[in-house]
Amino acid sequence: MSMLDRIKVASPCSADWNLMKGDDRVRFCSHCEKNVYNLSAMSRAQAEVLLRDKAGELCTRFYRRQDGTILTEDFPLACARRPFVSGDAPNSPSRGCSVLAAPLTRRAVLPRKPS
Repeated sequence: MSMLDRIKVASPCSADWNLMKGDDRVRFCSHCEKNVYNLSAMSRAQAEVLLRDKAGELCTRFYRRQDGTILTEDFPLACARRPFVSGDAPNSPSRGCSVLAAPLTRRAVLPRKPS
């Protein structure tokens, strides 16, 4: 199983992505003084490399489908990035992807393999 498929949210953060300085892929959080990486704005390969290089110890933002799949830039559905909005009608076309926006996290942790 890939690192991206095993990512867990260790400690959700309430910092607002829109108030951070940076671009679509990485922004600086002045609250925790760390870079926050948007995995959903990267290809799956780029996200995997980032997770490996940072050893899973980083702040992330991502969209996760209800089936647990983390959406990346190269995800095949064009509507996949639209986060669920609580006022959406259950059968509206915009809800067809069943995407939930995951909160920003202070730390993304990968489960360690038993020794």
